Amino acid sequence: MNTYTHDGTTFDLDVPHLDVTGTEWQFIGQYNDAGEPLMGSVPHGCSMPEGPVVSLPDVYAWHGPLIPTPRKATAALYRRVLLTVVTR
Repeated sequence: MNTYTHDGTTFDLDVPHLDVTGTEWQFIGQYNDAGEPLMGSVPHGCSMPEGPVVSLPDVYAWHGPLIPTPRKATAALYRRVLLTVVTR
């Protein structure tokens, strides 16, 4: 897991994050001179960032708070839950 801590909050850089406006931000794999991760906004229906590239602390200050983008449950998670319920 690739993480970055800002203002006491640890961000998982391997997952996209949503800001308060619903815009998704994704780590582009690069850092600025201050060592801050650079984030790109991801338009709906796309998988790659487009538009401006901004440091995570700036995204957090201008558009925060940021939350991990909700993801669909996987088949493995459904199996684990169902097996737990059945075996009890």
